[in-house]
Amino acid sequence: MSMKKMAVVTVCTLALTACSTMQPPRYSTSVDNIQKLKTFDGAKARVTELTQTSNFSANCRLMGPIEPADGLTIPAFITKAINDEFKMANIYSTDGTQITGEITNIEFSSTSGLTNGYWDIGVVLNSSNGNSMSVSNKYTFKSGFDAITACNATADALTPAVQDLIKTAVNNPAFSGLIQTN
Repeated sequence: MSMKKMAVVTVCTLALTACSTMQPPRYSTSVDNIQKLKTFDGAKARVTELTQTSNFSANCRLMGPIEPADGLTIPAFITKAINDEFKMANIYSTDGTQITGEITNIEFSSTSGLTNGYWDIGVVLNSSNGNSMSVSNKYTFKSGFDAITACNATADALTPAVQDLIKTAVNNPAFSGLIQTN
């Protein structure tokens, strides 16, 4: 193979690898979150919508974007995650307290301390009963040195990062006021 053909093959290979999308697994509920939510006996609520006004770059190094499974956006992924936790704890109801919110901060790094990473997520939740609360959480994890390993680890860390965000929310004393009925 000539040097010219080899260069073209190398450039094409790099271009194809640099454009892949890292997709986290589907959200899985947290036993700890469900146990805590079950202590809010009689509560009925659901998250109807989260919006995202904060800037967010989904690109991980030169590998491509991190996008949630099933074509969900980050706000839809977090909305579904909270509602899944509510369903498992028998709190979810379309007739209960309606919660909306805004993602005020979301960012990740696959290179914190060279081989570590983090997801930093903050939200404001607003209840139809007039109560609101802010919650944020920084979830850290081992990412890896090379881009492929680090970006895949970052994508995989989205679910535990959201689980930790929900854990921070449901353990906040203001949470009970958020899900109270009018």
